[in-house]
Amino acid sequence: MENTKLIAGSIVKVLLSLASDGYDYIIPDNDNFSIGDLVYVPFRNKQVVGVIISQNDKPLDYDISKVKFISSKINDAKLSLNQLNFIKKVAEYNLNYMGNILKMVIGFDEIFSKKIKNEKRNYIPSYIPVNLSDEQKLAVDTLSQKLNNGFSVSLLDGITGSGKTEVYFNVVAKALNNIQNQILIMLPEISLTGQFLSKFESRFGIKPVLWHSGITKAQRRDNWKAIFSGEAKVIVGTRSSLFLPYKNLALIVLDEEHDNSYKQEDGVIYQGRDMAVLKASIDKIPIILASATPSIETLNNVNNGKYSIVKLTSRFGEAVMPKVELIDLRQDKPEKQDWGQTWLSNPLVNKINQNLLLGNQVMLYINRRGYAPLVLCSSCGYRIQCPNCSVYLTAHNKDNTRCYCHHCGYSSKLPPKCPECEKENSWFLCGPGIERIEEEVKLRFPNARITTISSDNITSQTKLNQIIKQIENKEVDIIIGTQIVVKGHHFPDLTLVGVVDGDMSFSGADLRANENTFQLLTQVSGRAGRGEKKGEVIIQTFNPDNPVMSAIVNNDRDSFVKEELKNRQIANMPPFSKLASVILSSKNKQVLDAFCFHLVKRAPLGIDGISCFGPIDAPLSFIKKNYRKRFLLIVNRNIKIQDIILKWFNFVNIPSSIKLKIDIDPYNFM
Repeated sequence: MENTKLIAGSIVKVLLSLASDGYDYIIPDNDNFSIGDLVYVPFRNKQVVGVIISQNDKPLDYDISKVKFISSKINDAKLSLNQLNFIKKVAEYNLNYMGNILKMVIGFDEIFSKKIKNEKRNYIPSYIPVNLSDEQKLAVDTLSQKLNNGFSVSLLDGITGSGKTEVYFNVVAKALNNIQNQILIMLPEISLTGQFLSKFESRFGIKPVLWHSGITKAQRRDNWKAIFSGEAKVIVGTRSSLFLPYKNLALIVLDEEHDNSYKQEDGVIYQGRDMAVLKASIDKIPIILASATPSIETLNNVNNGKYSIVKLTSRFGEAVMPKVELIDLRQDKPEKQDWGQTWLSNPLVNKINQNLLLGNQVMLYINRRGYAPLVLCSSCGYRIQCPNCSVYLTAHNKDNTRCYCHHCGYSSKLPPKCPECEKENSWFLCGPGIERIEEEVKLRFPNARITTISSDNITSQTKLNQIIKQIENKEVDIIIGTQIVVKGHHFPDLTLVGVVDGDMSFSGADLRANENTFQLLTQVSGRAGRGEKKGEVIIQTFNPDNPVMSAIVNNDRDSFVKEELKNRQIANMPPFSKLASVILSSKNKQVLDAFCFHLVKRAPLGIDGISCFGPIDAPLSFIKKNYRKRFLLIVNRNIKIQDIILKWFNFVNIPSSIKLKIDIDPYNFM
């Protein structure tokens, strides 16, 4: 079907990078066209790029004179049937338009301009092998057997520091024995690419082709063309790289498969890991999911025999897993100092001193931006809130305090007096953010060289790479960081990790709170003792008896996963059911309330295997001056949740003032 020529004068469906599932056009008589061809078509008084996705054999329900002709075919530009099928399946699963998926595939029309010159570079890797442990060699052999054998999903399950990257590098090298093959390596965030790229270049002799939001427009054009033509052999990218039009994709490696950054929350909402598995199944190729803390869904698929598993149980070389110790903040409360309230307990401070005296590096982790997460009046209790969102503002920069909303970007200077009671200078900054921890560390350790890493001060990938290099060169003694610094980075001289607030991830309306906390604390802990020096981890907590904390201390993931799966099954939560969120928002609260009431009357209620909850105010009920309501659907695994939603909304006209967002397999419940 892919190479079947379409007859001149026939009507075809052309998919454009728009919120639609295609438009009718007529095949002209001056060229040869087939399904998958990229073409120029007239649309709204301009020429745009589209792809022919099907022949329209059904009678038109409008005048054929309104159908326009395709303008021209783009030479040597074609999407495969597999690529078209992937676009269709992603759209169907996530209840979105195919055109919105196509936009991620072809990106921008100027890609096909003849004026753009492709950069000449070497795309052919030459692998330089390194010594592997016996355990790593066995893993390489097992995973390599999956190459050229159709679709398979393998979990590379290795503890932090076990050398998972070296294992899949070896598998990638074997896949490259076929010079035609392309390999996609996916990472959850741009911040992980710095050290990764250095390691890749040292192993393969060249840089991979990159795809993420941080590359320039010119790089996007060149890299897209190299991927499309098949010249690019190894592509490293974030979740959007999955949609590129590969010519000969032979293997997908998805690193840190558990990471929530693979979930796209805006625009086309999708889970990158799950769509990567879908792509591998369509292309009939193997996919490797790598993680030290695999997701509950992936482990359940291993238990059910859907995925195979390869384990790495020990750290590479002389490195051993760090000792983990809990500090009970109910007993060891941080003491108040001359400069004010502190947040580091005496046991943690003593450990920091010991490590610094030995010339080692220390990392302090707190996943909270700014100076203080809450500002209130000490006289009347008034809290400073965002005028556009139902959240309290975060204080930044104590010496020149401004308050920021981390949802809409609103900021304001701290007013001289309370708007409620009008008392002057009554503001009290509650709780610690990363800036406040930095302030305390500088006061406690005045001779230490300190660096802070958060999204507020890391303005580019270049800036992050510079700081990472300083840490590697031992130009930094204490690293204070948010989640940016705990994922995937390797610092051989880092021997102590201190978690300022181990309980933070438990908060929020999230069914994955325990799982996320376990994964996060395990990943944070894994930064310590990755070289020859032994490492240790100190976690400050008010809940030392929490099962998650016990699992971390005892390095007992299996018991935690078993208990978590048991609790999910009792509650009929994923992976034992399917969820979908329906979020509606509007600037007009009355219109929103009335429409939600209308929806309730048509909701799928009283049907066996289907539960529908709502509407309720979203936990963040007001964002960017929009009111928000939520419905939650829970259905049995044997029911297709997309069909339920489509049937529900089939006869509903959504007012133009209301925005609808459907999230299949939601991760964010705010």
